[in-house]
Amino acid sequence: MHGATERVLLALFANGQPMNDDVERPGLGAGILRQTGAAVSIGRDTAIKGIFVLLIFYTLYFAAPVLIPIAAAILLSLLLYPLVERLERLRIPRGAGAAIVVLAALGFIVMGLAQLAGPAQEWVTKLPASFTKIEQKLRIVKKPIQDIQKATEQIESATEFSNRPRRQRVEIARPGMIEDIFSGTQRVVASIGVTLILLFFLLSSGDLFMRKLAAVFPALNNNGQTAGMIGAIRRDISFYLTAATCINVGLGLMTGIAAFYLGVPNAALWGSIVALLAFVPYVGSVISIVILSLAGMVEFDSLGRALILPGLFLTASIFVQSVIVPQVMGRRLVLNPVAIFLAITVWGWMWGIIGALMAVPLLASVKIFCERVPSLRPVAEFLSR
Repeated sequence: MHGATERVLLALFANGQPMNDDVERPGLGAGILRQTGAAVSIGRDTAIKGIFVLLIFYTLYFAAPVLIPIAAAILLSLLLYPLVERLERLRIPRGAGAAIVVLAALGFIVMGLAQLAGPAQEWVTKLPASFTKIEQKLRIVKKPIQDIQKATEQIESATEFSNRPRRQRVEIARPGMIEDIFSGTQRVVASIGVTLILLFFLLSSGDLFMRKLAAVFPALNNNGQTAGMIGAIRRDISFYLTAATCINVGLGLMTGIAAFYLGVPNAALWGSIVALLAFVPYVGSVISIVILSLAGMVEFDSLGRALILPGLFLTASIFVQSVIVPQVMGRRLVLNPVAIFLAITVWGWMWGIIGALMAVPLLASVKIFCERVPSLRPVAEFLSR
């Protein structure tokens, strides 16, 4: 019996296996290695995806001068292509119809800017001289703030050390205002030119761009209906852009009519500003209220009368957002307010004012696209209200 025990021990140690639990469970170490490898693989994939997202944001930020005209041309083509199709039904060649639509849109914008440039310059010139009148109307609100600022300055002066060395101010010479305006004008003119040329080609090419997308991304639809799906996406986006434009123009028209009947000068200017800022939900409404309040306080002596126009605009804006938009757009095209605010913040940070104006149309386009692709429908659900 004693010899048999020695033989068992020698056999175990001859194979280099210690007498522990691993003898009974030889696959435990391999299982731990597999779990560790899976965790490392998941972490690596997550890191790669995060780096990819950051690269996209950096590309959008640094390539803004190139990407802004492209994005604007694509959105405008989706907005205007129904007009080109109607001209094509009237036996007008598509290239000629695209040229007519682009030139008509350009002429309308130029005429509008020419009509509004004079009133805008007049109001900007008159605004500095009206600050005293505005300050008198806001004295009720301003006095408590001034008292708080005065108390804060007294506390700071009491705690300041008399022997603190003075800081030297360093001023960096910047280019003159004329150089800034000239360089900025050059960039704007170049961007507008690129946008118009690309818009013409997108409108005149018809379904060519969509057919190429269908050929490049056939995996979007496994039933061979990729072209039809892309056409439906284009129609949905076009409907959204057209409806949003009509609603915003209607809101601006109501504001302009209210300003005219209240006796506020330059009613067309205020209506146009409201219509443009309506493309930036929530933030644009706040800016519109501030601008309309300033316009009222410049023209009227009574603060109550000055606030009638912004009050009417606020009422009309709430009615439009709560009644008109759901009725026209339907639940499928109404966006999540949180997603809207985040989109305005991100696109405004990357592309400035133009990015803020295009944020909601771009977000709506992404939502419509995700709705049509089965694998991306959870994203569309997140963007919905």
